[in-house]
Amino acid sequence: MIDLLEIKIPFDASLVEIINERHSLIGLDYQLMDIPIGAKSIHWKDDGSIGTSCLYHPYESLPTSFTGMAFKCHLDGYFFPHITLKASPAKILQGHNVFGFDDMRLSVEEMLFHLRETYPVLYGLLSVQEATIVKMDVTYIAQVDSPMQVRQLVDYMSRVSNGHTKPTKSKKYETTCYWGGANSRLIRQKMYSKWEEFQAQLEDYKKLSKRGDAHAKKIVSVMCDERIQEIARKSVRWECTLMSRWLERHGYPLNVWEFIQLEQSTPDLYPKLWNCGFAKIQDAMKGQTMIYVDDEKLLAKLKAQFSTTTATGKVSYRKAINLYGFYNQLKAMGYQEIRNQKLYGERRFQQLIADLCLCGFSKSYLQNLHIQNDETKVIPFVQFINVDFGQQVPSWYEKPVSTPQKLRQLRVA
Repeated sequence: MIDLLEIKIPFDASLVEIINERHSLIGLDYQLMDIPIGAKSIHWKDDGSIGTSCLYHPYESLPTSFTGMAFKCHLDGYFFPHITLKASPAKILQGHNVFGFDDMRLSVEEMLFHLRETYPVLYGLLSVQEATIVKMDVTYIAQVDSPMQVRQLVDYMSRVSNGHTKPTKSKKYETTCYWGGANSRLIRQKMYSKWEEFQAQLEDYKKLSKRGDAHAKKIVSVMCDERIQEIARKSVRWECTLMSRWLERHGYPLNVWEFIQLEQSTPDLYPKLWNCGFAKIQDAMKGQTMIYVDDEKLLAKLKAQFSTTTATGKVSYRKAINLYGFYNQLKAMGYQEIRNQKLYGERRFQQLIADLCLCGFSKSYLQNLHIQNDETKVIPFVQFINVDFGQQVPSWYEKPVSTPQKLRQLRVA
């Protein structure tokens, strides 16, 4: 999946002159372009009016069908004047990026459409055929059995390195692991749990929705789909950020339209890019195993402690069996994970913990139960990172159609 795409489009060369070694746009009325412009400095003219210099356009978010698209116009400098567009193609077309599509043409067509709709005059000043790729995120997911396994994987991978490819833990999410420098101009890799990020984004959109934001309401409606949430909950995402310099060094075209031609003649282009980006990490993981806790004990002790006698004289072990199930949940998922997912109300959760403590467990033991090594089984690590490129979307998924294509279909109809 193309998870993020950033492209650069230069202004038409006929509009640019080099003055004092700086590129400047000439003969343009910025007011007609209708973009918000700021000035880095101001000065008083001889006639008492205020003059400005070093004009700039701050990043802004352009409206799309769903989430916004980042846009910035670079007006003049030692660089050639150009505009930058950055978006998650899946988000602007689907409302979420839990899964998506490998299609550069679809992505670019949608991004250019919304730029043209918002700033038609500016769009006409650009040399769109010279659009180039600045960077893109190629992301694939591996499905695991539970969110707890996702956390175990991140913890495990945070210690995996190979040569100069070394891991760093995320400061924002504990379920994210990076390799390489965050500001690398070549390539960046990371693996993470989608669920925490998904929940945080959904909460933000719910707040905007309550304030009457129509786009946010639409996004919330999509993200509340239980089928999408279930995939996000059990997904490990392997994301590779490929910068223009890396693509160029490996012989890939930077021109968007040339890259689209390559895409059309190379069906497995994106898996190839992803495999190349993660090659060193995959080499480091060959033959490795990880421990997964799956232990069942103590039922007899729980029955002895919590058995009750019914009105008819029968012995009931319902409470003991429920506690046994909760104990195994703690072992499989972990104390904090169960709380994070709110599988129990807080009062009920604390009561279950208190009942287990009555059997002689300490609270600290229960909080670390998921990393105990009694009766563990070792599973080849590769089983946890099996990225099946042919199964990246659910069977019910329908690839979106770009807005321009929808409009063309309506005109034909």
